[in-house]
Amino acid sequence: MRRDHKPYSMRLLVNFVRRLYTNWRLKPQFSAVGSGLEIIGPHRLEIWGDDIYLGDNVHMQTSKGQMSRLCTWPNETGGRGRIDIGSHTLLTPGLQIVSANHVSIGDNVMIASRVYISDADWHEIYDRLASPGPHAPVHIGENVWLGEGVKVCKGVTIGANSVIGAGSVVTKDIPANVIAAGNPAKMVRELDKDRPIKKRESMFEDVKEYNKTMSYLHYLNHKDNGFIGWLRQMIKPSRKG
Repeated sequence: MRRDHKPYSMRLLVNFVRRLYTNWRLKPQFSAVGSGLEIIGPHRLEIWGDDIYLGDNVHMQTSKGQMSRLCTWPNETGGRGRIDIGSHTLLTPGLQIVSANHVSIGDNVMIASRVYISDADWHEIYDRLASPGPHAPVHIGENVWLGEGVKVCKGVTIGANSVIGAGSVVTKDIPANVIAAGNPAKMVRELDKDRPIKKRESMFEDVKEYNKTMSYLHYLNHKDNGFIGWLRQMIKPSRKG
């Protein structure tokens, strides 16, 4: 579709059903959930295992053909993995986070599509039946931005504010306040120390105003749509819509 042709009343219904599904089906699967959780396409999010924690204002997006997955798994010590996702984070389609140790993600982190984060190898090199294999905690610092298709391997720490370029494979620690890219990922340059970084948390300083603004944007996007035009576009899309 060239744009969303849903009538505004249908948009409100979709939003209501999405919130209902999130509250009924997904929230009980987390060990703790902060306020302001928003999941677009919640039926395409798979949650497996215990000890998965979300902060406030976590926004998750999924899309058709790109399931997202949060998974914790038992390890050989008798324990299991843990996932901590900080407040004001953005998680986009195709994200996979799998843990047999501990994956911690700081506040204000942005994660692009098809990112894979794992704190374990999942098999031992010489004993291919041994699972989850070697594992070590992963820490992603506050305000980090992971580009599309990034892979973060076990035992890695990414420092605050750093940006990891699309398609990179992070096998070793990345310091704070740098841009890194490549396979394996290496520092490309440092961020400009004289330029302030605006964080996602600034959107939620006034939550009521944020919700009001988002509702108004939905209204603007759908106010001119009618049911007949929407059904026509569903049956036979055209450029005129």
